[in-house]
Amino acid sequence: MKIFLIRHGETITSGQTYAGRSNVPLTAHGHRQAQDIADQLASEPISFILTSPLSRAIETAQPLARQLSMTPVETAALMEINFGDYEGRDKSDLGLSLRKCHAETPIPGGECLRDVWDRAGEVERLVTGRNEPVGVVVGHFWINRLLWGRLGGMSFDAACRNRIYRPRTGSYIALELPPTASQREPKET
Repeated sequence: MKIFLIRHGETITSGQTYAGRSNVPLTAHGHRQAQDIADQLASEPISFILTSPLSRAIETAQPLARQLSMTPVETAALMEINFGDYEGRDKSDLGLSLRKCHAETPIPGGECLRDVWDRAGEVERLVTGRNEPVGVVVGHFWINRLLWGRLGGMSFDAACRNRIYRPRTGSYIALELPPTASQREPKET
C-alpha cells in the first residue's frame, strides 16, 4: 500500500500564529500549491482521499479530487492539535515548545501531543483497514508528523523527538506500507 501524506497549502497564519482548529482559508499561493500537488499526483492510481474537515485541508484536497472525479472523505481524527488558549496567538510571542511542555500535559483548554498521537492511531486504522493500493491523506503539521511516526513503526516518544519529517505547507511525501528503510528519511516535494 502506498499513502501520499499531504500537508495543507499556505494560509495567512502559516508560520505566524497558532491556528490549530481555526478555519483559515488558503492564500493564492496555497491554492497554487494544492493545484501543483494535484498535477503531480494525477497519474497515480489513487483510490481514496481522506482529509481533515478544516477548510485549509479541504481546499488542498479539492483540486486532486476534481481531477480524479473523487469525493474526499472528511475525518475529524485528521484535525490539527487543539491549541486551546493559545489559538490565534502569535508564535513569536509564546515561543511554545509542544514537545517539551505539552507532550503529555494538555495545553490549557486544548490537547497534548499524546491526544494527537491517539487520533493518528484512528487514522492509521482507517488507512490500513482499506484494501486499496494507493491513497491520499490531507492533514496538518502535527497530525501528519505523528501519523508518519506511527506508520513508520515509531514509538510516541521517538515520533515526537524525531526531526526528520517536519512537513512544510503545500508538501507531500509518499509512504510505502509496511514501512521500508527509505521511509525513515522521506523526501518532501
